[in-house]
Order: sequence, then C-alpha cells, then structure tokens
Amino acid sequence: MDFGRLRSALNGVLAFSPTFFDTGGELDLDALARHVDRLADGGVCGVVVAGGVGEFYALDDGELRELVAVAVDAAAGRIPVLAGVGHATDRAARQARLAAGAGAAGLMVNPFYFIRPEPAGIIEHCRRLGEAGGLGLMMFSTRDAVYDVPALQALSEVDAVVAVKDEFGDLDLFAECVRQLGDRYVWVNGMAEIPAVEYAARGAVVMTSGIVNLDPALALRIWDAAERGDADTHGRLMAERVAPIAELRTARPGYHITVIKEALSLLGTGTATVRLPLVPLRPDEREALREHLTRTGFPDRTAA
Repeated sequence: MDFGRLRSALNGVLAFSPTFFDTGGELDLDALARHVDRLADGGVCGVVVAGGVGEFYALDDGELRELVAVAVDAAAGRIPVLAGVGHATDRAARQARLAAGAGAAGLMVNPFYFIRPEPAGIIEHCRRLGEAGGLGLMMFSTRDAVYDVPALQALSEVDAVVAVKDEFGDLDLFAECVRQLGDRYVWVNGMAEIPAVEYAARGAVVMTSGIVNLDPALALRIWDAAERGDADTHGRLMAERVAPIAELRTARPGYHITVIKEALSLLGTGTATVRLPLVPLRPDEREALREHLTRTGFPDRTAA
C-alpha cells in the first residue's frame, strides 16, 4: 500500500464538511455534491465527510458509504476525500472497507468514546483499519484520546498511520511531538483558525476548518497569514470575520455543528437540519448570525 499520495496532498486547508439533511432528516446528497464542488474549486487541500462537524455518530454505515461516493464524484479527482470511521474495531473496519470501495483517499480515525484503550489495542485497531481499507489514516488527538510522544512512537510501526490531527490544544506537547517524530507524520492543526499562527510556527502544515464551508477564500487567507507568521493579518481577519462565529460555536453544547449548518442555510446551501439530540439555534442567535454574515460579506448563494 502506497500512502505517499495522501501525504503529499495534505498541505493547506482541510475542510470538514457537514452532512446535509433535508427538512425530514434524510440525507440531502445533492446539497453535498454542490458543496464539495465549491470547496474543490475554492482551493482546499481535501475534504472530510462523516467527521465531527459531519455528525458521524448519527449516521449508519450505508449513509456513510453514500456520503463518500457522492463527495468523491463531486470532487472529480481535484482533491482527496477522507471519510471518518469509528466505533469498535470490527465496525470501524467495515466502514473502512465501505469508504475505500466508494473511492475515499484516506480515513480519519474518529475518537473512541466510553473507553480509553490500552496503547496495544489502539495499535491493533489502526493496523486492522489500514488492512481493511488499504488507505492512509489520520489520527485524532483530543481530550479523551491524547496522542503524546510515546503513543505516536508506538503507532509509527503502523505504516497506514500518516497524519496526526491535534485537537487537544497543548502547543508545547504538539511542538515536542513534531521535534521528536519529524516527518514521520503529517502534522495537522485541528484547532482551526484561532491558534493557527502558533500551530504553523510549531510545524503544522495543515489547518482543519469549519469556517471554510462558509467562505473558502477566508480560511485560505487565514492559513496563509499563519504560515507567513503574519500575526497582524491573522488577528484582523479573526476579529472582523471569524470571532463572532467562533464564539457562538462554543456558546452551547453541540453548537460547533449547529452553527455551521445554520450559517450555510442562511447563505443558501442546504437546510439547517441537525439530527437529535442536537437542536437548532435559538431565534435570537440565528438573527445575530444572519446579521454578522451579511455585514461582513460572506458569500450569499440564496439567489443562485
């Protein structure tokens, strides 16, 4: 298995797409196709479906396969499509096979929940996912599944593990992992736009983003400023365009998903429908979001 193509592609802004539902809660695959096409044209380095923003936990395996197939068709070879997989190893391996069969270029290993496996179990989990799909893996380091230096050194024996997405947010730990493991992994800023300058300075070559769904050009400008160490441009764009959205995404549990879908709906892409137990924005929050999007020039496609 050659994972070099995925490694090479992961450089820039990686979009985490929401999963679009119609008002009845069923997949809206046409909306996804249009959205992925716009992201590919917008200059992202890849797109992830069925990740955290994509409500992975609320999808069945058949829906996962459909999402991947539609996204791959819409991307049309311009960018790689990665699929989120997870749950226990047998089901995750089945998802890996489905995603690979639908044309995915890589897999994002969603965090474990309810349990914290022993390192040996995580290594075997990843080995089986790599064997099942034949695809490169992006690990997801977060509060309940932190991949520190010893963990990443152990995982390095699994060739399929090619990238590490850090959403834990410990910059010193991230820098130490980069220092000790170097180019064994593609290093990914999983904390999005706010700490982008700091992550780029410590070796991240990819920034994940939810804002990119609303305005790809904005996310690319922010990451470009971060890579150049231009804190002034980064700070201005954050204050003018991103901060109110970022604050709303952290205002209530689940809003990191809900706000992106609501914003896309206000801008003319899909509905704001989320699957329970998530709930929609409150009316006053929706109006505040609408005002910000309009005032700061986010691209409106409602007339398109």
